[in-house]
Amino acid sequence: MTGPHGVTVHGAPRLPSWLVPRPHLVARVQDGAPVVVLRAPAGGGKTVLAAEWARATADRGVWVPVHDVRGRAFWGRVVQAVVDAGVPADHPFAGGTTSLREAHDAHGHLVRGFTRLGPLVLVLDGADTLDGPTATEVVRLVEAVPALRVVAATRSAGPLEAPAARVRVDVDVLTGDDLALTVDEVGRVLDGDDADPGRAVRVHAATGGSPLAVRLVALAEGDPEQDVRRTLEHVVTGTVDQLDATTADLVRVTATADVLTPDLVAELVTGTPAQARERLDHLAALGLGTWTDPDRGGFAYTPVVRDALRARLRRTDPARFRRLRARVGAWSDDHDLPVEALHAAVDADDLDLVTAVARRHWRSFLLENVGTVRPALRPVHLLRLRRRPLLLFLLALGHNADPAGRLRAVALFGLAAASARVEGERTPPADRVLLRTIEVVALRLTGRGRAAARAAADVVRRADALTEAERARVADVLPHSYVHAGTAFLYDARGEQAVHAFEQSLAAATTPPAQLPGLALLAGTLALDGAMPRARQHVAQVRAGTWPAGLVEGYAGAPYRVAEAFLALEDLDPAQAQPHLDALARHLPTIEHWPLIAHAQAWTDLLRDGAETALARLDETVRVHAQRQPAHRPAAAGLDATRATLLVAAGRPLAALELLPRTPDDPASVVALGRAHLAAGRPEIALDTLARTGAVRRPALRTQADQALLEAVALVALDRAGDAAAALRRAHALLTVHGLRLPLALLPADARPALVALAREHGPAGAVELIDVPAPSVVPAVEELPALTPREAVVLRALARTGSSAQIAADLVVSQHTVKSQLRSLYRKLDASSRTEALAEAGRLGLLPGGGAGPDGPTADASDR
Repeated sequence: MTGPHGVTVHGAPRLPSWLVPRPHLVARVQDGAPVVVLRAPAGGGKTVLAAEWARATADRGVWVPVHDVRGRAFWGRVVQAVVDAGVPADHPFAGGTTSLREAHDAHGHLVRGFTRLGPLVLVLDGADTLDGPTATEVVRLVEAVPALRVVAATRSAGPLEAPAARVRVDVDVLTGDDLALTVDEVGRVLDGDDADPGRAVRVHAATGGSPLAVRLVALAEGDPEQDVRRTLEHVVTGTVDQLDATTADLVRVTATADVLTPDLVAELVTGTPAQARERLDHLAALGLGTWTDPDRGGFAYTPVVRDALRARLRRTDPARFRRLRARVGAWSDDHDLPVEALHAAVDADDLDLVTAVARRHWRSFLLENVGTVRPALRPVHLLRLRRRPLLLFLLALGHNADPAGRLRAVALFGLAAASARVEGERTPPADRVLLRTIEVVALRLTGRGRAAARAAADVVRRADALTEAERARVADVLPHSYVHAGTAFLYDARGEQAVHAFEQSLAAATTPPAQLPGLALLAGTLALDGAMPRARQHVAQVRAGTWPAGLVEGYAGAPYRVAEAFLALEDLDPAQAQPHLDALARHLPTIEHWPLIAHAQAWTDLLRDGAETALARLDETVRVHAQRQPAHRPAAAGLDATRATLLVAAGRPLAALELLPRTPDDPASVVALGRAHLAAGRPEIALDTLARTGAVRRPALRTQADQALLEAVALVALDRAGDAAAALRRAHALLTVHGLRLPLALLPADARPALVALAREHGPAGAVELIDVPAPSVVPAVEELPALTPREAVVLRALARTGSSAQIAADLVVSQHTVKSQLRSLYRKLDASSRTEALAEAGRLGLLPGGGAGPDGPTADASDR
């Protein structure tokens, strides 16, 4: 079956002289699935690619043009092409189409014939005309004959790539995007090996890499620096102008839409949807576009055709262009196509419609389509947006997603917040909720957490006060307003207000996508607080829910994953927690909830790999985010408290004391400070510190449990058994009611036996079983450590820089005699007799995070100089 010039695919067409070899696509056809579909509009390069593969392959094949044939006629053409390529006289196909007509079982006849042929590839050129039964028979044949493959060139998505076909055999689809020429390939089509890179970039931008369009530009006469777009516009519009008047006007009008359906065509021109589908079929046959989704009626013009026709209409009749784009925008808005609606509304120069689209699809532009607003609004001057806070806000989000656009985003968020305040006074109560929500998010994303929380309180107050009619007006955005208000409360350490807002969000939501953010945030907030039974209830709801694909794995589901991790941690099972945190890894660099994830990851690392690993990962996470989106002040304080606990677990309580403020105003930091004092062998100071835990605001439940356990340990160390028993009873109640176990794992290694003995003697009932549960010992036993004065700490740091007491005296502006006196006191506290020993002990205790003397530091003892 070898054809002329050694070609093994019989009937393959001649390659064009301007062909640019595309070995990567040829390899994909060669090594692809049993069925390979090349789908692109006319001029998209599918036939050329198939011909290039036919010239390169060593496989036997038959090229069959199958335009407008189906059923027995289709198979007759296929069998005749195989016979023309050559078959033995005794082959089932030897009689050609006659043998097929006379076969009682056509399918069996085809299976026997193709099986006898051995390995073979059928190239079906024009397969878009196949009807469903014929395409099904092609798939059945490939399924029954393992040595048979099919390469089908088609203009539209059809039954060969439908789910029913994919169930039977593997199908690989190369679309127009796959077949589009790269910039380098465009240059080679235009100028061969002497391509002008600049011209190639311009032509690629104008044509989208369409092989036909690039070839038209290459053939166009004139200067190489010609206006590429005008050239294409001239060719395309000239072709359309030659159509009959009805079809030509249909194309000019409907090219104003990105994706057409029969309903939209009927909206733009006269006729019924059924008539519109027939007319779109005709346009596909003309090669002007392709069915992208035949089942749901999705048709798209080839980009070159669409862009050329729009450019001429915009230039020659701008008023009509704007009217048509406004109709497309309104239709797309009504049919849940927010991106298309936004672009069309901007083209229509209708900012009221732009705002209406943005408001209606608020959630979409906040999440999955956050990157689309910025390019859509590029033609609109910023001054025209000054009274459009929602558009300013969405524009700011687009800049915020770009690392290089952070400063621009901050400025736009500020404008959005200011505009929202001004416009809010001019709008009905329901719309004020939305505008105030914009202000909340803008303030939160620019690091103004306290102001965001104040604005959030106003959002909740206004939303709670809405009448039923007013709530109906903002029903689509109300759940998200509550979510953003609650998030502002969460990051300003107002847990109870956050929970209320998330509960209201859940109550206001009517669809699963709207329900998940509030549900996930409720689960995460309660788990962080330590209310594990309540968190577990909401986690169970997420597990049992039916959610749109990707929603739980995305931004909205992140707090749920944090809750799942904490549920596992309270079971002291870090291996079960880690997969939930791994699911968030791709979001961690950019997600606002990174402090919550960092907390969960720190405890997971501590239980599984130890304190040093936990510290290293936490420090790296904080470092990376400090460059882009630092945590709000309460969240930053919480991270410091977590880091201090990890330092205690690493055996460096003095370093934890250096990290934390001496009078923290955050309950978690107060408890972390008390923990560090206790680990350093200072139970009295620990008790005094822990007593301040609730002085500022309500501590989280897990913080209260930590506090009660640490107080019990400190009181046991001070031989105050009665008071210790009271603290233990309080701890037991918190741990039991709220399902907490992690606080037990964070006790010093020698503390739990002492608490077990206390419980046996003083109760309460069940405390022994609770405390004596197997748990990892991740915190070392209490060690009485030296207490350095602030001046001794300064001298120690100076000692790490130099071994010269004279230099230390000069640096600290004191006498050398004073330095020597302070060094003697320092050495005594560190139980050291030399600078080397002092620095080694200080490094062990965490007083010098960088270790001992630097690599260039003197090694002589400063006290001897």
